[in-house]
Amino acid sequence: MLPPICRRRNGASVAVVLLLALVAGCGSPAGGPAASTTATASSDHLPALPSAPAIVWSLCGAGSAIQCGTVAVPVDYRHPHRASIAIAVTRAPALDPSGPHGTLVFNPGGPGESGNQILPVALSLLPPAIRQDFDIVTFDPRGTGASDPLRCGTPPSALTSADPVPAAPGRPLPGSTAFTTMARSCRAEAPDLEPFIDTTDTARDMDRIRQSLGLATISFYGISYGTVLGTVYAELFPHRVATMVLDGAVDINASLTRQAIEEAPVAEQSLAHLFATCAATPSCPLGPDPTAFFSGLAASLTRHPLPAPGGGDTEPVTVGDLDTATLYALGVPAFTSSYESALVAADHGDGAPLRSIALESAIDIDGAPLVDPQWAITCNDAAVHPGPIAAGSLATALHARYPLIGAYAVIYNMGGCVSWPAGRQTVVDVHPAGAPPVLVIGNSGDPITPLVGARHLAAIFPVAALLTWDGWGHTWLLSGPDDACMSRAVTTYLTGGGLPPVGTVCH
Repeated sequence: MLPPICRRRNGASVAVVLLLALVAGCGSPAGGPAASTTATASSDHLPALPSAPAIVWSLCGAGSAIQCGTVAVPVDYRHPHRASIAIAVTRAPALDPSGPHGTLVFNPGGPGESGNQILPVALSLLPPAIRQDFDIVTFDPRGTGASDPLRCGTPPSALTSADPVPAAPGRPLPGSTAFTTMARSCRAEAPDLEPFIDTTDTARDMDRIRQSLGLATISFYGISYGTVLGTVYAELFPHRVATMVLDGAVDINASLTRQAIEEAPVAEQSLAHLFATCAATPSCPLGPDPTAFFSGLAASLTRHPLPAPGGGDTEPVTVGDLDTATLYALGVPAFTSSYESALVAADHGDGAPLRSIALESAIDIDGAPLVDPQWAITCNDAAVHPGPIAAGSLATALHARYPLIGAYAVIYNMGGCVSWPAGRQTVVDVHPAGAPPVLVIGNSGDPITPLVGARHLAAIFPVAALLTWDGWGHTWLLSGPDDACMSRAVTTYLTGGGLPPVGTVCH
């Protein structure tokens, strides 16, 4: 059972009214209403292209079994004979060369994370039978990793340190100045690339990869944002999907405002669970009342940010870093075992460990900043960009209802979009008619992509099963890959055994 949501006795009705008003649509897109070129992902009237040539594979390094290659794709599919991008692709051959050889395309989410860099981690997490029988293929999406990365010069710490709550009602979302600078820099630094960093064109790139692999259909496993990419692919190319697992499902048709409102209570629940677990341990480093410890640290960092860690990082450590690090730790606890000690260090005046965890969510495995491509994809996909005042008002309302970390859902879901230009081809009203049966996975305690989003995503497919993992953390694959019930259901589906029964829950 999930822990109870924290409730306010006073002012709750005001917060509810404000939330409903924001959901109804106050806050216009940056620069005015969405451009007239905005279209659903399925409106795909493009010039014909010749089939993509086969990938020329080579070993990625001495002693590596992973193979590297590239696939050339147009920057602009409406004008395919202009500029192109080389999409970096990697493949891990099936471990059993004598077994059936399917191909599973994997996307790690982000958005903006390098699939190629995370591939060795993914190989260790996927069900063993899938590794035996499937070639695992992944890629760096356009504008990321080794695929012509979008780099606008935004220091990740300038965004992780943005305070989550305005100092007073009616004020802009803190960090709006930094987010505006990022948007302007990306348009100035890469005017011929930034408008084309979006999910719809990435899905088209994925189909070029399918052609280069010589396959009539592909299987796909996407986690977190990867569920958005997979769903858009299924809408554009339903006849090219063999099987599709969407793990840590995003509520794809929800606005940025709705996504923030859906996330805030589950993030609060997840943090309450973490603190209750710690408090039940005699050696809890946060003391007998971790909630009070956290609240006191948040108040202290709000009043008096800690000195910058140095080493080129000049941003003071703030309550924004606390919330960024906290949500990251809640999402991937297996990778953030130092979180509680970082809180203690910050309480003692050393903010460097806290900043280090916060930056883990803003940089890739190789240390390259994720923030520019991450927000380019998010904002180019979104039809409506609430402005700084609307976003600030939502943060104030969520903070009133979920005072530990609820307000951070606003920065996390829409912060970078408050001044971002309208996208060319936004992802709206997605309903993948003609797609084969898909498997949608949601965690009961996912603090980043709530279970309600998985329910909504499953409902837009002609046939889909929602498989629920009753556990904490973000996505099943990152949080509970050893769960035999889940592994069996995923393996059965991907190997042709069909979807699990409706309502299946693995505990």
